[in-house]
Amino acid sequence: MNRRDIATLGLALLAFTGSAVGQTQHNKQLSPSYVESCTQNQVQMHQKVKGISADQFRSFCECISQELMKNLSSTQLDELNKNSQKPGWLKTAEDTASKSCLKIGPKTQA
Repeated sequence: MNRRDIATLGLALLAFTGSAVGQTQHNKQLSPSYVESCTQNQVQMHQKVKGISADQFRSFCECISQELMKNLSSTQLDELNKNSQKPGWLKTAEDTASKSCLKIGPKTQA
């Protein structure tokens, strides 16, 4: 094998590996019920706060869901989607995700 063949093989392997990783990331999903559950919990926790609608909480929860999908492993997402009880590690992951999703405004405290 000459250098050109080795370089071509290396580029082909990189292209294949990149597409496989991209597919794995693309297939990572979180159950749609997560957003609904999150929204209901937020509405319940903030029922005394005026001027925040369920739709705003839904947007916040969708953001958290996107952050979790971006940051959790496929194994963690599978565990989360299969179990009815929340895993112990989820609270920390949600806290980290929610910090990324909070929009600082006049009524929001950091």
